[in-house]
Amino acid sequence: MQNRLFHKPTFHHDFRRLKKKASWLELFYDLIYVAAFIQLGNTFAGNISLDSFVSTIILFLSFWVSWSGFTYFSNRYTLDDVPHRLTIFLHMFCIGAMAVTLPDVFKGHLFGFTVLYGVSQFILAALYLRAYIQEEVGRPYTAYWGLSFLISALVWMLSIFLPPDLMYYGWFAGSLVILMSPMSKKARSINELFPFDHEHLAERYGLLTIIVLGESFVKVLTELVTLNSGLSLIMQSSFTLLLTCSIWWIYFDDVAESHLKDSKFAMPVWLVSHMPLQLAIVLIGIGLKTAILSDFSSPLPMKYAMILTFSLGTTLLATGIIDTVTQRKESMVTNNIRVNLRLLSGVLYILIGVTSQSINNLTLLSLCLFIALFQILIDTFFSPYHINEEDLELEAKLLSEGTNISQNGSKNSLLKLEPIRKGLPSDLKKDLYYFFIESSWPVIFITIFFVYIISNVFFAMLYVIATSSDLAQAMSMQDAFFFSVQTMSTIGYGVLAPQGVYSNLLVTIEAAFGIIGVALVTGVVFHKISKPNSKILFSDKIICSNFDGVKCLSFRIGNARGNDILEMKMNLSVVIDETTKEGSHIRRVKDLKLKRNTTPFFKLTWSIFHPIDEDSPLYGIDLKSNIIQSILVTTTGHDGTYSDTIYARYSYAASEIEEDRYFEDIMHTLPDGRIMIDYDKFHKLKS
Repeated sequence: MQNRLFHKPTFHHDFRRLKKKASWLELFYDLIYVAAFIQLGNTFAGNISLDSFVSTIILFLSFWVSWSGFTYFSNRYTLDDVPHRLTIFLHMFCIGAMAVTLPDVFKGHLFGFTVLYGVSQFILAALYLRAYIQEEVGRPYTAYWGLSFLISALVWMLSIFLPPDLMYYGWFAGSLVILMSPMSKKARSINELFPFDHEHLAERYGLLTIIVLGESFVKVLTELVTLNSGLSLIMQSSFTLLLTCSIWWIYFDDVAESHLKDSKFAMPVWLVSHMPLQLAIVLIGIGLKTAILSDFSSPLPMKYAMILTFSLGTTLLATGIIDTVTQRKESMVTNNIRVNLRLLSGVLYILIGVTSQSINNLTLLSLCLFIALFQILIDTFFSPYHINEEDLELEAKLLSEGTNISQNGSKNSLLKLEPIRKGLPSDLKKDLYYFFIESSWPVIFITIFFVYIISNVFFAMLYVIATSSDLAQAMSMQDAFFFSVQTMSTIGYGVLAPQGVYSNLLVTIEAAFGIIGVALVTGVVFHKISKPNSKILFSDKIICSNFDGVKCLSFRIGNARGNDILEMKMNLSVVIDETTKEGSHIRRVKDLKLKRNTTPFFKLTWSIFHPIDEDSPLYGIDLKSNIIQSILVTTTGHDGTYSDTIYARYSYAASEIEEDRYFEDIMHTLPDGRIMIDYDKFHKLKS
């Protein structure tokens, strides 16, 4: 028990044993920064210019560095007494006062903001000073970061003596002290000695992201309610909600659920990349608000279009950079695919902004939404499963207690499912070609459609940029899109033609892209169509009965196509749960000898028999016991139709073994001499 009035800080370094969650004080602390971000966004929206944009970046950087400073302190220390709470409230008061002074800052009055920020940095340095005095553990870390915040505070305070035009440089230098501190050699060595609790940090940055993202949506929706009603309100709010949900999906299904790679610069890159990402989310609200309230049939004014598209592009670019230093938990494919997808989509958003005056507002929003939905679609295809860590911990506990986890019959049925490969290195995961070969036809066609549309939009925007100088006639976005379709598919109707080096170079690149793209798609589709696949039907039960006076394990298979399969080979194995002499649980695979494991010609059906004699691994074992995990069946043969080798596999759980039962007869001779196979009775057993 600790005294709430006053107690010693606890250095949090054993995070693998002790899971740390965001405290109520941290959540309350976040609100003052969200309020500051709202004020910063509103102030910038009232005076959009290049100078105010630069000021907004510097101001946001200042707020973000301050928030990160306390977040990293709370990641390291567990402390909740009266002095600590009062100190944090004082820090929040400084941040709130800084937010109030933002309109004056944009008018050139910088003194108040500078002093308040310097005081706030001194407060953070004081937190580390107290921890250094009271807690011996982690003092190298505490001293390093306490000194960093002290230097930052001094730089901020000294900047009040600079001329107003140079004071921003002082601010930037003060913030740069904190930003560069994690990248120094000493900081990295301290971090290796006392690793961060990345799960707690991911939660904290995720909470700030979701609050800022929700604020952007609420701000737009509140404005719509006061100005519009009816179907137009529903349509406009739908764009806002879908884009906001897309950003949420991209971040929380990717960044927030990823582990850091084992790299010395992984943590600094992860940290610093969150700054432009969260700034972009703040600006997305400004851009969306203006776009939704503007006329949908006319182009959105350039400055507002640039804010919307550049903020969306920055969000994806920052996410892509974070992806380079993280390992996604459930991804089926290599990390390079998601990194390239984010980076290319971010560039595409920026191109949309550059060419925004050639399209109306509705098309602009539709393109932005289309690209965002494409991210979600690909993420969904690439990560279709989820691993429950609690189930893994429960399984390990049961095994350590000597409990067989396959006691439940439903557990055994899971053996028929495709295994989940957890923790694979990125370079050993599936590449894009392999993924598509294994994917279903809907996944392939939907992906091809999205890539085709986005590729043509990309080249169309490049053609629009070239319109003013190189093309024979001015192009709208619609004309440029269809011109791109003609170029990529080499149709060339002759209505439009490129002129000049730039346009002809674009046509050359797109024509090459189209040829390569068609070849790749053709290869995937052809391989998918021509890939040999068997239509072998396995009985859904396996029986254990006497045959010719010998106890046998038996099942049957059928050639559903009825075509010629030559030199068919059958292998039968059993997976048995055993305990080693050292007490470890192990699953052994043992071969089961068959009465006949080959057949020269398989066209109808085939009954497979394994005699359970003294040489059988199943001899003396209760077939319904928990010892048997699964019975595995594999078969291969030469398909006369494909002129290629085919294979089939199946597995039976112990619960699917029927003792002293026999299959129904399914082969009958018709009056004209032909053989009929009654597949309606293929799985049935005699009563």
